[in-house]
Amino acid sequence: MNLGVIIALDIGGTTVKSVLCDFEGRLLSNIDYTPIDSRGSRSTILNVFSKIVIDLLAKADEMGSQPSGLVLAFPGPFDYERGICLIKGVGKYEALYGIDIKSFFRDEVLANRIPVFFDADSWAFTRGQCLEGAARGAKKVIGLTIGTGLGSAFVEDGRIIENERGVPPYGWIGFLPCGKGILDDRISRRGILARYREFSNSSTGNLDVKDLFELALKNDPLCIELFCETGSLLGKALVPFVELFQPDLVVIGGEISGAFDFIAPSLKEELEKALKVPGIAGLPGVLKATDPERCTLSGLALYFVERYMRGGNV
Repeated sequence: MNLGVIIALDIGGTTVKSVLCDFEGRLLSNIDYTPIDSRGSRSTILNVFSKIVIDLLAKADEMGSQPSGLVLAFPGPFDYERGICLIKGVGKYEALYGIDIKSFFRDEVLANRIPVFFDADSWAFTRGQCLEGAARGAKKVIGLTIGTGLGSAFVEDGRIIENERGVPPYGWIGFLPCGKGILDDRISRRGILARYREFSNSSTGNLDVKDLFELALKNDPLCIELFCETGSLLGKALVPFVELFQPDLVVIGGEISGAFDFIAPSLKEELEKALKVPGIAGLPGVLKATDPERCTLSGLALYFVERYMRGGNV
């Protein structure tokens, strides 16, 4: 029986990663990387999305395969069941606020040919790491993505956990209070750049987080301190969740995970200071994600299979 192919898109703040997958989660094409301006206009963003899907439909046709569905990992806040974007106040995709993106794809791009599903980007990342990545074989995992924002997910035995054992709605810790704002304001691209400006008492100019990381590798003390502070702040935020959820692993991905070697030691130090006490079974390992792009897209495809073919929840 030919089940066709699944179109999978991982929507990031600066890049959309896309691929064709089979029903076992195997990638059937090279991953395409499409730059996107997530601060652009509604039409600009939707045109990029549309072109990506149309190109993959053409690629499936060249392969002699029929598309069976479209599945997208999208940052939140987002109504994943209805496909409506609820993002505002975080500096990305705000032009899509209130838009029924599921109807856009289904009616305007796909002519109602195939079903469309959405998944939280942090959920897809963590599922992928549990299936084939750094967390393979672990029972309980906290997945973190640090990029244009802070994403998180809690997984136990392959199941997304939320609203229990202290885990917040959607498993998202980025919306927790932090200083005068939320944690996402500090542990994110915009937060790190703002903190650099504060530390250096100057404008970042054309510098991006990648440049700050390169400076840290060259032993720039300010940039090293900046990433260590980020890890420390993240570790303090994780303490109550590690205490209640007791994960085996914390896995870190996202564009800023390149600075893992600066972030992870201070994160672990905060966990050790707070949790090396009686009653805590043990501290989780802290690992950098492995092959995150492939694992996330593969996990997305399997999520589609679970939703569409089996009618279950992942």
